[in-house]
Amino acid sequence: MPLWLKVSLQIIFFVIVFMVVYNQLKIHVLSKLHPNKWIILVAAVVSFFLPPMVAAYFRYNLANTVWQYVQSVVFIVFFLWFVDLNTGAIYDTTSKNKRKKDVTIKPKPKPNRAKNYKKNKK
Repeated sequence: MPLWLKVSLQIIFFVIVFMVVYNQLKIHVLSKLHPNKWIILVAAVVSFFLPPMVAAYFRYNLANTVWQYVQSVVFIVFFLWFVDLNTGAIYDTTSKNKRKKDVTIKPKPKPNRAKNYKKNKK
């Protein structure tokens, strides 16, 4: 198998797995939190730049280690969370609107009309 095909299949596999995991994380965890979107963006930038700077300072090679994947996953989660917060796509407003539409408000009967209704009925 050629190297380019192997790398392409690995990328496709990781993208599919990560999108499934991120969607579940978004549904069960991230939609319940309401942070400021700029704090999430700063966390994404820090998670993008800090690990390579620390690795360069300590002369540690991150290539082909598990820390390379951890850094990538943390950055992608923060960045996609920022995008979802920025577009408003993370909060499901359709279920709340459906519950509000099911409620019917009935007017309170006026006392004079109720008295007149009894008289007219006899």
